[in-house]
Amino acid sequence: MIQRPSQNPAYWTTEFELLPDDIDFLQIYLSEPDRPVIESDMVEAFVVERIRREDQHIRKEVARGKIYDPREKFAIGDDLVFTALDFALATVVGERPGRNPEHGEFTVLAVAFEDGKQREFAAELATPHKLNHKEDDEALIQSDAPDPAYIIEVYGRELQRNLTDEMLALDDTPFVNQGRYWSLNDLLADVHVGHLNIAEAAIDLRGAPLPTIAILPELDLPREIPPALAGFSVDIAMADDRRFVDVGTEGREWYLRRLLPEAVISTPRRLQYVPVTYDRSLLNVRYLQLEWELDDEWSEGAAETASSNWLPRVDLTLTYPHRRSGTLPLTSRTSTFFPVRPGKRSMITFVDGRWGKRFTGWVVPDGLYVAGLWDWYEEHSIPVGGIVVLERTEDPLEVVVDVKPHRSKREWVRMARVENDQLRYQ
Repeated sequence: MIQRPSQNPAYWTTEFELLPDDIDFLQIYLSEPDRPVIESDMVEAFVVERIRREDQHIRKEVARGKIYDPREKFAIGDDLVFTALDFALATVVGERPGRNPEHGEFTVLAVAFEDGKQREFAAELATPHKLNHKEDDEALIQSDAPDPAYIIEVYGRELQRNLTDEMLALDDTPFVNQGRYWSLNDLLADVHVGHLNIAEAAIDLRGAPLPTIAILPELDLPREIPPALAGFSVDIAMADDRRFVDVGTEGREWYLRRLLPEAVISTPRRLQYVPVTYDRSLLNVRYLQLEWELDDEWSEGAAETASSNWLPRVDLTLTYPHRRSGTLPLTSRTSTFFPVRPGKRSMITFVDGRWGKRFTGWVVPDGLYVAGLWDWYEEHSIPVGGIVVLERTEDPLEVVVDVKPHRSKREWVRMARVENDQLRYQ
């Protein structure tokens, strides 16, 4: 049996350390393709490489002598490799007969390690021992090798976080990432402020978001840079410039921050949530049921509605804050109708269920709302408490929005005003 560091969970998690050999490997790995590498592929390659280097190290250590096996016979002068002692090398310097009621007769070896220390070990032992092995050296090396797929399945998430954090924390790190993709700084195109000004003008001229692939031809970057790396370079530069906002759902689509509605840039005052500490155990069934029916986007107990993942439509009651803000809440029932990307805004299209009119909506996951409905509310005179209907379409970026008919009812309320220090009613 061989004790491998990679068999210890801490090796991949709490005690993980990025080594110089790791840095060299990652630089070579990221430099080979002509495009950025997906993070999950990089982590998988890293695990395979770590295990390969471990195998190589074990082979090198084992080649220095004979693997110690308590049942084998050894002679004075033999070099022994102790796999259970981190492949320590020792030379047999003496032997004597030994006897034990449990094990019978055997040989006691005196061995000297490289640090000068001497110890005794059993040899020619007839009884079974955990250090016995039937395989040849190569089979023994491979017998305890961990499966990379198992390592990734069990420790992958924490390993991925540890690896990427340490890659970016290096002094003058050669690595660069954008979202799920990684590359090397030396492979990127030099995207300067002039290029970004051109990108801004292109988006401004169109008046709508532009994907990176549509911006690239306008920038005239060096042709020797592969298109995928050129696009990656532009994405990184635009992400670092506050003028631009990525509003794409799958690929990168860039828009100008100054063209975004105010409700998309900052959360409307009436939707700003201030958490209040309370004891949920005090809520009885009646209040929990009410909480579920209200389906407030900030509710701690918002239950996932299993059917909301496939229902073609959902009804919701329009509350005062959202009516006054021109928004819809992202709740457990409504969020599946929209492309929700944590931390990133997305542009969608609403389709008026009555008139077929199309208009732009904005998904704001951090604020748990969808903006862009003020004019639609006004056109249909939708009151607070009105029932808004959402319907799916074949396009995941289009949502039909409608309202259930309601009878308008006028409530007459006497108003009062102050005249000459007198309260007068109208």
